[in-house]
Parts: sequence; C-alpha cells; structure tokens
Amino acid sequence: MTAPMTKTRPAGRALRAVSTLALLASAAIGSSCSVFSSEKIDDHWTFDSVPPRVARSVLGFDGSRESSYRDFAWDRKQSINLTIRRFFFNHNPLNPNQAPLASLYEPRPANSLLPNPLNFIHAEGFLIGWAATGIPIPIPVDSIIGVFTPGGGEEFMEGLSKGFSSSSDDKTAAIYGADGELPAFEMSDRAR
Repeated sequence: MTAPMTKTRPAGRALRAVSTLALLASAAIGSSCSVFSSEKIDDHWTFDSVPPRVARSVLGFDGSRESSYRDFAWDRKQSINLTIRRFFFNHNPLNPNQAPLASLYEPRPANSLLPNPLNFIHAEGFLIGWAATGIPIPIPVDSIIGVFTPGGGEEFMEGLSKGFSSSSDDKTAAIYGADGELPAFEMSDRAR
C-alpha cells in the first residue's frame, strides 16, 4: 500500500515566502549599509561601486542625487498618497481649481513606528507583505531600510520615546483640536 500524497500546506508556502523575503530584505539591507557613500557610484573599476549600483537598481535610491534614504522613502510614500488621492478620491491637490492639501508641504515625520504607524508601514508595506506571504502581513521594507541607514536608529528610537511619552492632552488635541472641542459639522450644498 502506498501512502497518500501530501499537498503543500498554505502555511508552509507562507513560511517559505516569508523566509525568501527575509533573505532578500537582509541582502538589500546588507548592501545598503555601504550604499550611502555615493562618491564611488560611477567608478566602475572598483568593488566599492557595486553596493550603490545595486541599491540604485533594486531600491530606486541614488545616493548621489538624494539627501538620505529616509527622505527618499518619504517622497515615494507621498507620491503614492497623491496617486491614491487622485485615483480613488478624484482629488488633485496640485490642481489650482481644487482645494490644496496642507500635508503635502509639511516636513517629513520621524521614521518610527509609534507616533503614526500608518506613516511607517504605509500602503506599500501592506501590498509587499500581501504579495510576499499571501496573507495581509505588513512588511514596510523602505521604512526598515531607513532605520538601518546612518542616523535612522536614533530617529526611530526618538519617535518611539515620543510616542510612549505623549500626554493625554496631546492625544485629546490631536482628536478634538487645540481648544478641546470637536470641529463644527457642516453639510454640503448637495446634502440639503
């Protein structure tokens, strides 16, 4: 009698996908450690030019043109936000005939998980996690690489300490406004 054939379980496939993604992420992070010395990116005759060129090809980051990887990743996230806003909400804040969006011009927040986890994970992290594992697990590759860049660890820890130490007054002001009151509700002309 022969044993019945076993099928690969979905959990096994997800584990294999996660391990493959972890291997790729560690290779990207390992290559990004020396990526930020962009002086040798165009010197093709030395081995020092390989990591910056790999980062430029795989991640899209060019150290000779960008100030830091964290700024580059935030600009990419803002570009994705703008595309989502234009496509799904039919709102283009760069159009002079539509209302402007103040968050486009605000400075980059800390590259940290706690003050606002959605800024750290972002839609790209959700899509990468879903594509890699088949289940909706967020994998914020750009933000994680940004943590391992020079100064990224300190910025991450600063954001965590700010997130843990924020007082209830700050949280109330974030929800209700600076005066502690809910914003006024206004009906649009269409609803009347």
